Amino acid sequence: MGGFEIKSRSGCRALENQGSRPLDSSRVGLFDHDIRSVLIERLRKQDESATIVEEMPILRGRGRADVAFINGELHGFEIKSEHDSLVRLGTQTDQYQSLFEFVTLVVTRKHLNPARKRIPKSWGIMLAERADNGTVRLSLKRAPRKNCQPDPKVLVRVLWKQECRRVLARAGIHIRQQAPVIELWQRIETLPLKMLCNEVRLALKARQPRSAQLQIRYDDSPPIEPTGSGRPD
Repeated sequence: MGGFEIKSRSGCRALENQGSRPLDSSRVGLFDHDIRSVLIERLRKQDESATIVEEMPILRGRGRADVAFINGELHGFEIKSEHDSLVRLGTQTDQYQSLFEFVTLVVTRKHLNPARKRIPKSWGIMLAERADNGTVRLSLKRAPRKNCQPDPKVLVRVLWKQECRRVLARAGIHIRQQAPVIELWQRIETLPLKMLCNEVRLALKARQPRSAQLQIRYDDSPPIEPTGSGRPD
């Protein structure tokens, strides 16, 4: 599997030994940016060719993924620091499930057990802790499993209008030149899910790093809600 591969015990140990950064040990607790910087450093070491997007919009801006890791798969990471709450985790679960093929929750020990009960069993779990030397260390507690049911309506709305036209051209689907973007999305929604996921990955990786985050465009499409629930049964 591409993306964030964590299949073996030896692989997990290797990941746990990557990406620590010295911090001021006098600071109390871990903040989002403490965890985020170490997570991104680790992901870059794992795959230098991958695209990493921070604060990636979901559902046309209804939600955001803290970190998106894009290469062989779409992998979303939600961070819950000691200064965050879990109040919005239920809503965020649905949002992440609607878009990403893999999801990992990165939490401090304060949230580890409560969060485990609120997320799907397919989600990975990473624990963020401060080591004795003041660094932030991430340890894998549960490997993510693939989400086989992302929402096509959410996936297509990641695509910009010109990206939609390229997707349709590759699929051999003709559409009128003046068609609004919502019409393009509706045609692309009918593509096989595997093809759609691949097209979204290709589009995100082809964007310039700064523009990769700018996924909200003024068009004729209102924000949408996910059609399914990713919460545990």
